[in-house]
Amino acid sequence: MRFPAFTVAVTREAGLWTAKVTDGLDGAAGEFKQFGDVDPGMRKIVANLTGLPPERFHLRWCYEFDDADATDLVLQYQEAERVAEEVAQWREGVRARLVATLNGQIPQRAIADLVGLSHQRVNQIARGPAPEAAEVVKPGRWVPL
Repeated sequence: MRFPAFTVAVTREAGLWTAKVTDGLDGAAGEFKQFGDVDPGMRKIVANLTGLPPERFHLRWCYEFDDADATDLVLQYQEAERVAEEVAQWREGVRARLVATLNGQIPQRAIADLVGLSHQRVNQIARGPAPEAAEVVKPGRWVPL
């Protein structure tokens, strides 16, 4: 099933993030103090104007600052942030499993040296729940083997 798509132009004006649908949805605009509020805020505005739930339409984003198109860079940065978060979660899970596995086999100070943490932090991790192997999921294609 094809869903309608709307292009949203985002700019920065007078200390606010300004977003406006540019292709045929009159009145679909908003101003936001925080950048993180733009996406959910515009989805709510478009949903209210179209009567469609947010999962039944797509938003295409366009970012312009001082008449320069920064869309590709903003989208690349957002993807990099998503990948970095996945990798950080993977690292935390693997580290917790490693600490749980080695705890009691070698001193916690040695484990701390191995994983680059303080021995106090290793002790905290060792006292916490260790994730099962199935819970520690390696991120997708962006992570080198």
